[in-house]
Amino acid sequence: MLVHLPHILLSKQAQCRALLLLLAILLLTGRVIQMEGPNILMDDAFISFRYAVNLSNGLGLVFNPGECVEGYTNFLWAVLLACCDWLGIDIVLSSKILSMLSAIGTLVTLYLFGQRAFADHNWRLLLAAVPVMLFAAMGSQARYVVSGMETLLFTFLVTLSVYIYLYHDTPFLSGIVFALSSMARPEGLLYFTLALGYWIVAPQLFNHRSSCPKRLALFMAGFLLLYGSFFSWRYSYYGYPLPNTFYAKASGFYWGRIKRGGKILLQVISWWRLQPALAVSISALFPLRKDRPWLLFSAMVFATFSYFVFVGGDFIVWFGPRFLIPILPMLLLMCTEGLSRISHIRFIGGQGQKLIQLVLFAYIFINALWFSWPGRFLHKEYFSAQMRGWTEMGHWIAANTSPDATIATDAAGLIPFYSGRYSIDMFGLTDLHIAHLNLPITEQSIVAHEKFDPYYILELQPDYIVSTWMDAQGNAISAGLSSFKSKFNESYELIAVAKVKKGPPPDGQWVIVTSSYTPELYQQGYVTGLFRRKATPQK
Repeated sequence: MLVHLPHILLSKQAQCRALLLLLAILLLTGRVIQMEGPNILMDDAFISFRYAVNLSNGLGLVFNPGECVEGYTNFLWAVLLACCDWLGIDIVLSSKILSMLSAIGTLVTLYLFGQRAFADHNWRLLLAAVPVMLFAAMGSQARYVVSGMETLLFTFLVTLSVYIYLYHDTPFLSGIVFALSSMARPEGLLYFTLALGYWIVAPQLFNHRSSCPKRLALFMAGFLLLYGSFFSWRYSYYGYPLPNTFYAKASGFYWGRIKRGGKILLQVISWWRLQPALAVSISALFPLRKDRPWLLFSAMVFATFSYFVFVGGDFIVWFGPRFLIPILPMLLLMCTEGLSRISHIRFIGGQGQKLIQLVLFAYIFINALWFSWPGRFLHKEYFSAQMRGWTEMGHWIAANTSPDATIATDAAGLIPFYSGRYSIDMFGLTDLHIAHLNLPITEQSIVAHEKFDPYYILELQPDYIVSTWMDAQGNAISAGLSSFKSKFNESYELIAVAKVKKGPPPDGQWVIVTSSYTPELYQQGYVTGLFRRKATPQK
């Protein structure tokens, strides 16, 4: 009987781990159900969808057939979606399945992380569950499951790469997973650089094998073998070292953009209700001594915040904390360590320490469950109406224009995807000329909507121009078109409007064909306009 006791205990521990993970998955699933709804995917997701569909159809990883412009920042995500599309799986459904699997993978990895990070604690099993439950409870992860974006795939790969890097004697594999994360999003290079620097600069925080030059060489070889091959292909295919989206959004050094990024960072932390976790996490850094993970985690958090500020923040409210979510697992591990260190406070008795820990965890958990983004900013009906209006406009263009027509639009996702027409993004995400403009960026400019060239657009003479926002008089105002009103009105005429505000239309008519615009249409929310190029008078 005594011989079998360890196996019984191990079995019970395994059952407890499985139960805790199951509870976390169920909690996450409940949050996903809360966030799910019709037309809830983000417009930007359909940029990647278009690249993926073109790839699966043999046209290459391109936005417009024949044009090699890297208007996406998620190569691995686009390729996975292309594989799903090639297999006949609906691409919208594929994005949700892949995101959900990534979220579950992050939960499992985070739990394994906790088991190793808190191995010296008496309550290792419970402490390992704390960051997992917090990650599952926050609405931001559930929102990105149904967003169509690559955020959770990137989060999973970053978490997995750091876990293997710290706790497994497989430096070559660690390098490969870091490479995969860098192929999922360019920010993966930032985390690889931090890991590499940590390996070199702080060898005293690693065991003697980790500082071995051979292991370091294997780590770099694993990364360079995969990422080096990918970068060589990408550079030869697109002709630039960085994605076109970087040049469109974050190239150059502008104090105005950095100031705006700092303000948005504070705003997002407030909306995300991350202050309690950040405050408790700080205590995990003192004393450092042999606690090697916490210094690396804090470096990752600080670097991510700095990067967020440098690029000027993110387009909000709908995008929320997507650039910060990849380091959330590390931050929650630090928060859990901070909670556990309350037991080190000598002047508080044992029962008092447990009470403080319980109260703090309850507060942070409830804060994550009920108050974190996007709880107060969800407004699904408003967002759904906007996405549905653009979807219907795309379908209308597909049904009522020539297949060889060209369109210029300031919303590069839904409308180009569903119209299937050659498309020019007026904010430059998929256009080389606009992306590489050297325009001043101010603190007041809108994130990711800072570069545009209406003169260039009008010179290209697209067959149709979509202005997703019009004023009450029916003038196109997107992407600087309002500054060329006379020339625009000479060359283009309104032919249809789509409803994108104030909920769905009572009569179900999302797109109205009209050559005139009235204040009534504006008040009803028909503010996306489709303009057709006028016929050139014959001489």
